[in-house]
Amino acid sequence: MAYFGNNPQRGELQELYADLNDLNFEKKKEAVKKVIAYMTVGKDVSDLFQSVIKCLEFNDIEMKKLIYLYIVNYSRQKPDDAIMVIQNFRKDVRKSENPLVRALAIRTFGCLRVPKLNEYLIEPLKDCILDDDPYVRKTAVLCVPKVYEVSPDICPPLLELLQKLLEKESNALVLANLIQSMREIEVVSGKQIINLNQKIIQKLLLAVDECIEWGQIFILDYLATYNPQDSKQAEVIIERTLPRLSHINPTVTFCAVKVILKYLDFLDNGDLVKNLCKKVAPSLISLLSWNQPEVQYTILRNISLILQKFPILFENEVKVFFCSFNEPYYIKYEKLDIMVRICDSKNFGQVLNELLIYLNEADPHFVRKTIKSIGKIAITYDKAIDKAVSILVEFAKNVQQPTEPVQELLIQMQLIYKKNKSMYKHEDSLKIIYSIIDYANEPESKSACAWIVGEFGEFIPKSAEKMKEYIDNFQMEDRLVQLQLLTSAVQLYLKYPSQCSILIQQLITSAKDSFNPDVRDRTYIYWRLLSTDPEIVKTLVCFNSGAVQNFSKDLRLWETQDLVVALENMGSISNLFHKLPHQLYKNIKIKINNQQDVKIYKGEEKQEKQENQVQAQQSENQQNNKQEQQQQQQQQQDIDLLSFDDPPVNNISNNSNKPNLFELI
Repeated sequence: MAYFGNNPQRGELQELYADLNDLNFEKKKEAVKKVIAYMTVGKDVSDLFQSVIKCLEFNDIEMKKLIYLYIVNYSRQKPDDAIMVIQNFRKDVRKSENPLVRALAIRTFGCLRVPKLNEYLIEPLKDCILDDDPYVRKTAVLCVPKVYEVSPDICPPLLELLQKLLEKESNALVLANLIQSMREIEVVSGKQIINLNQKIIQKLLLAVDECIEWGQIFILDYLATYNPQDSKQAEVIIERTLPRLSHINPTVTFCAVKVILKYLDFLDNGDLVKNLCKKVAPSLISLLSWNQPEVQYTILRNISLILQKFPILFENEVKVFFCSFNEPYYIKYEKLDIMVRICDSKNFGQVLNELLIYLNEADPHFVRKTIKSIGKIAITYDKAIDKAVSILVEFAKNVQQPTEPVQELLIQMQLIYKKNKSMYKHEDSLKIIYSIIDYANEPESKSACAWIVGEFGEFIPKSAEKMKEYIDNFQMEDRLVQLQLLTSAVQLYLKYPSQCSILIQQLITSAKDSFNPDVRDRTYIYWRLLSTDPEIVKTLVCFNSGAVQNFSKDLRLWETQDLVVALENMGSISNLFHKLPHQLYKNIKIKINNQQDVKIYKGEEKQEKQENQVQAQQSENQQNNKQEQQQQQQQQQDIDLLSFDDPPVNNISNNSNKPNLFELI
């Protein structure tokens, strides 16, 4: 530690120069240590380059390690001087009897990363790849990707040599590092350089049992990108991988899961697929029992991707993803997303009861995400909509200030009303939601409130006055709110022409000169249509929205082929961000998967739902006409239950009772 002084005396470089050229070996060794010490703290000792490399003549391995470290650090600054050490490297590689010295020399040679030196590295590297000692071979194969990254043009002979070594190598450690090196080259080049056959596959499967944990990870990672030739080969690989599901290392377990899930697509036996899914699920669940939240988060992010392709994997394990009070919120957010994905028509009650508890959390962001999850479940499953609305209405009764959860509550109620318009009568939900409508302070929530006022204007007392409040602040609103106000105001105008004529005049006057082209175009469209044929406007803005169709797409974040690539890279950093590797790293060239048929493993209930979708749609079309007639009758009955300023006008085709908008403006 005495070498790390902050105030080196004057002339110390001259002293070091003298000691490095001294005939005494101990003085040379001590001087080299001082040089490395100064280099470590940032002092420039590059002027001693030639004196330091002369010390390579000694066979002391400790001194060689220090000198190699010095050469790697200063070779880029002095590439011309670095050429002088090539002969010493070749001497250590070819003539040294110590395998540690040979491996150290070739490792240092590969770390130089100077293009003009790489051409001298090819022959020594070939010798080390064919070396008798496995440690030297392992070091040599790890050096090839470094050379390829700097000088890919001179590497084809090395790649051929690696392929031959892959066919002949019997040492598990060398085999694992060889696979990893060739994979790195494939990622950089975007070309396939590993040619596998049945013999090599068997060799890799045997090496998995003999390798250390890192070696197992390398081999399993590559097997996850390999497409087996037939179902039999897939079964053999899965059978040899199954013992890794109970490995103590979570990364090894996760790689085994990745391999098994990949090869399920190639199995012909449906019962075997179900049995394998039952074995994979407990392994993933066991990984969640780790106390490290970072490991849990990694597993949860990847489970979210797995569920897009294998929804049946955790259909009976929903309780595993219930949140604990002492978990970090980033863990809770992921569990909420997963609960929504594995929720179905059988366990929705259990999930909603759990989400009801989360509404009492102190964190507003978490409560908001919980409300969004409840809304998703209500939109997805018709059986769950009543209970979900009851939970949201009960939450709305206790609202006293404009918080984040309130904004999400208004947005989700709008989506639920779009899904099923009759839900406005469920537990007086419309009346309760309308009582908190003034708490909206975000563009999306304000837009939702404007939609509610326009859609249910006939069931809301003094809806025209509420719309006037919105229109008075029209110029200050966001574009999303302005567009919705235009549509909602037109809806009210069609329902109450006499009351809303001045209102629509004020709105068009404010909006027709808007700086936003979308707002301005929509204003002129409505203006022209209202002045010519209101029936056309009625078909545009007064229609039954029906089911929300875009939510099913939200559950599938990616297209199927992209999902396959993401599952092949499970456990990587790119999956934590839910991105593909080439989207996160620009120098990575993605290899296109040639697999033609990609299966989505859905439960029996979800499959039956898809099969009956066409029949259900036909029956819905037949019921729509009956529902419209019933709604008109029900509207007349509801008028008597609420106090309205103006009854709804059913016949709006009479243009004589409606003022002309062109004359008004």
